[in-house]
Order: sequence, then structure tokens, then C-alpha cells
Amino acid sequence: MTKPHFHWFTPLKQDNRDLVTPQGKERLVTPRYRADVVRAAERLGFESVLCMVGAYCNDPWLAAAALIPETSRIKFIVAVRTGYTHPAVVAHQVQSFQDLSDNRLWLNIVTASHESELRAYGDFLDKDQRYQRTDEFMQVLKRSLAGEKFDFEGQFYKVEGAGLGKPLAVQPTIFTGGSSPLGLEIGAKHAEIHLSYGETPPLARERVQTLSELADKQGRHVEFGIKIDVIARETAEEAWAETDRLLAGLDPAHIERQQKIIQARASVGQARVQALNPGRKDDPEALKPYPNIWSGGGLVGMGGGSTSLVGSYAEVAERIEEYRSIGVKHFLVSGHPLLESAYAFAEGVMPYFAQRDVAQDSRGEAA
Repeated sequence: MTKPHFHWFTPLKQDNRDLVTPQGKERLVTPRYRADVVRAAERLGFESVLCMVGAYCNDPWLAAAALIPETSRIKFIVAVRTGYTHPAVVAHQVQSFQDLSDNRLWLNIVTASHESELRAYGDFLDKDQRYQRTDEFMQVLKRSLAGEKFDFEGQFYKVEGAGLGKPLAVQPTIFTGGSSPLGLEIGAKHAEIHLSYGETPPLARERVQTLSELADKQGRHVEFGIKIDVIARETAEEAWAETDRLLAGLDPAHIERQQKIIQARASVGQARVQALNPGRKDDPEALKPYPNIWSGGGLVGMGGGSTSLVGSYAEVAERIEEYRSIGVKHFLVSGHPLLESAYAFAEGVMPYFAQRDVAQDSRGEAA
């Protein structure tokens, strides 16, 4: 079995221990703190960090570029919304970033978001049209990065003599997401790694099987990843006590707001994990749809699509091993706050896989 690939997150504008933090108690994300988090992720062995896109965070290109001189190895997954920038311009940005970072750029191509946020940035296409535009975006971007000059005319883009003139020495790895039929089709056609929110292993297995079949028809191979929060402690009791603490201060109005925020994204992937969340905190067992999976994160305000991996370090490692067994190789994990959680995950969970790899190697098996 191939080794898991672990990826971390860069902070947004705040990075709180308590997701519902009293005003004035927020941990503000300064440039120095952002650098602390990413340097720690590099030192701890994470392969890359995700720089998200949206009105709720800094511009991902600028945020990632500022971290280049702070690091030497770790890669940056820059999230790109296809409706915000022309693909030929993105190709130039990619070329520049690779030059400046010694080829440490990866891309997360994002099609969907909150409808209201998209409209605020001038994007009024419906969901199907956005995915159709993403298909054209990827065609223009890939051909531009391949180097040779070309013309292209589609429904959404028209270029003449586009292309960088010569191919990049190192092409960026392409991540996509999307669980709708069109989202899966785009993933099969263009992704190297397809991401989902924090689905349970049975849901993830469905996605892996469906998209693998679609990719096979395209003559392509796609790898799979999952974005999920993690609450891992020395013991399971400590980890679940943390979920109780997070829920304790929530009032019904906050829960209702969080449910509406997630529902407003009109995302099939979000809807799949949102279905695991009953939208109430009075029955803790109802927030445990699968061993070591907690769906209460959506009530609190966590990312990762409302779900979290919860348990002892060994239990969390065991659940990751289950995801690996169904074909998920990449784990974009996060915790709150990001700095301390990076250490907890890297020092508590990741050693289990290093030990297994050593054991496999000693038996002559492929790690």
C-alpha cells in the first residue's frame, strides 16, 4: 500500500482554539504567525499547505508568495477560482511562482462557492455553466503551460497565440473537487488528485469507484484526497471531551447560522456530509455517524465540510488506514489552532505510518 500524503492548511484571518471565541480573544493571523504555522508544517514533514480562496481569507497567490522565503521544501497548493482570472493569466502566474519558489507550486481548481460571494465578484453563471467554464479553463491553462503557442475559441474563452513559449520544467500538480455529475466529470478529465470533504469511508468508497470508472474511460488515472479536521489526543476520552467542550457554549441561533452558511454553498459534496449532521447538539451520539467521525464541526464552524476525525492518536491512524484501503492517498488535515494542532497530528498520528512502512519494508513489501 502506498504511503499516505499529509497536507496542512495556512491560517485564515483568525486561528482560534475555540471556534466560538469571545470578542477580543481572537488569535489574529499576522504575517509572522502565518510563517510560524507553515515553517512548523515543513519541519514536521507535511508535504504541502493549502492556501484557500475566498472573501474570508487573504488572496492565496499573495499569501503563498509571502511564504516562499520562509521555507525551503514544502509545496503550496494555491486555490484558484475559475471565474475570477483568465486561464492564460493564471498560466503566467504559475510560471512566475515556479521561478520564484524553485518549483513548489500546486493548484487547487475551484468551481463552486457561496452564490452570493460569486455574484459579489461579478460571476453570475449558474452551477452547470460554471463547470462547463472550468472545462474550458483547464484546456486553455494546460495548453498554455505546455508551452507551444495555440489558438482557442470556446463558449467562455477565446485566445490567439496563447502559450508560454516553452513548457514549464515542472508542471504543478492539479487538484479539483466536486461531487456532482459535472464535478466528477471535470475531475476525471483534468484532475491529478480529486478532493472531497470529510466523507465517511463508505461515502468515499462510492466516489473513488465512480470517478475511477470515469477516468478510465478518459484513459487517465486519478488519485484521491479528503479534506477533514482532526481532533486527536493521547486518549479517546480526551478527544471526545474536546467535542463536548466545543458544543457546550453553542446557542440555537449560532447553530442555525452555521447550517445556513453550509447550505448556501449549493455544493453536492457539502450536502453529502451535511446529511450526516442532524443540526442539533442535544444528542451527542447522533453526531457520530461512523467510528471516529464527528459531524458536529458544522455546528461549531469548523472547515473540512462539517466533519472531523476524533479519537486517540492510534484510532485516528486506524481510520486513516481505512481510507487508504479504499484508495484515498491524500489527507488535507487541519485543527484548531493550526500551530499546536500541526504538532499534535505530526507527533501523535504520523509516526504510526512511519512504523508501518518500516515493518512493510522489513518484510520486503512495497511501502
